[in-house]
Amino acid sequence: MSITPPTPARRSARVALVSTVSLGLLAGPIAMATPAAADSKSADCIVKALKPKVHDRDNGGYKKGERKYVKVEFEFKIRCDKDAKVHFEQKMFQKDGNWKVDQIDKDKGNVWVHRHESVVNVVKVYDRDRHDKFEKVFHTVKIRVEKKDRYGNWAKWSDFDKSPVAKIYVPNGRY
Repeated sequence: MSITPPTPARRSARVALVSTVSLGLLAGPIAMATPAAADSKSADCIVKALKPKVHDRDNGGYKKGERKYVKVEFEFKIRCDKDAKVHFEQKMFQKDGNWKVDQIDKDKGNVWVHRHESVVNVVKVYDRDRHDKFEKVFHTVKIRVEKKDRYGNWAKWSDFDKSPVAKIYVPNGRY
């Protein structure tokens, strides 16, 4: 029985096998480090915009030369499945009639959420029209969770909510 020399196809297969094994040995420590990074996925968070209400220490008021106003609390709650840094954008609106909506204020910022967090913004709501004592207000909130990658990039906007419309009494009188 004679031993035949390997053909060129077998030689290239043997070289390919050796190179993949050596790459696997080099990439082993890198592969061992990636599961730890995969476990630190960003948290899943939801936002709930609550119905606006009159600030409990405020009965309405005005300064000389200023329209009547009431301070209104625009509150929203953020809930996360684990601790996370959440970026929010909130816009407060005042309805005038059926079609006209005016933005009265906005706020944005970061908050550390430990399972759940409540954020309250107090805004002055002015008397828009002299014939009605009630003003209709609502707000919208959107959030996104900070990614846990090495660049510190923010994720896309993950949740959005709009509050119910609230009728707020604004003391209407002569001044």
